[in-house]
Amino acid sequence: MLESIAFIPDGNRRFARNAGINFLSAYQQGTQKAWNVMHWLEDYPKVKSGTFWMLSLENMQKRSAELSLLFRIFDKELDRIKTSGYFEEKQIRLRFFGRLDLLPKKLFEKIGKAEETTREFKSSTINLALGYSGRAEIVDAAKKLALEVQENKINLADVDEKSFEKYLYSDLKNPDLVIRTSGEQRTSGFLPFQTGYSELYFCKRCWPEFSKHDLAEAIDNFNLRKRNFGK
Repeated sequence: MLESIAFIPDGNRRFARNAGINFLSAYQQGTQKAWNVMHWLEDYPKVKSGTFWMLSLENMQKRSAELSLLFRIFDKELDRIKTSGYFEEKQIRLRFFGRLDLLPKKLFEKIGKAEETTREFKSSTINLALGYSGRAEIVDAAKKLALEVQENKINLADVDEKSFEKYLYSDLKNPDLVIRTSGEQRTSGFLPFQTGYSELYFCKRCWPEFSKHDLAEAIDNFNLRKRNFGK
């Protein structure tokens, strides 16, 4: 059963070049696309979790001007989350994960407020990854675990896959389906621990071009697959 979908929204810059528009316009269209997808997911009530990789840790090494542009867009969208009333109306919990402490202080504080406002909502969850790297997540989790072992808070012999999960950035539901846009056929280190048995779907369209029909095709394709989970 499809209950959780993760998106790698790739191709904003490529879309800008192909369409002859600036990066700001492309990123704005890409951000709006995330809102569109959240609305489209309402047609699939069994899907209770949607995860979007909005900014990788590697992306935070971009030129300062471009990164500042992205931060302004994120700041504006956090205001939109507050004023739209959408999450309250649909009772959707909003969660962020990644190395959030690397974000500008104002943005970090707004993220905390957005999470707190929606904390008690139970209908479904939208997860947004910012400053995220899968390898960094595992390294950070291992450091937390090692510290607790050192402080005798946990016995090393008791550590297994299930107990290790609690040291990850977020206890999000493992994605049943991962959708990547722009035609690239790799996950680029997105949720490596959580996606071991996820089904992968690669869409050729760039993220701003992703359509409701593309989402339906990905889900239809998922429903045709037989999942054995390594058994």
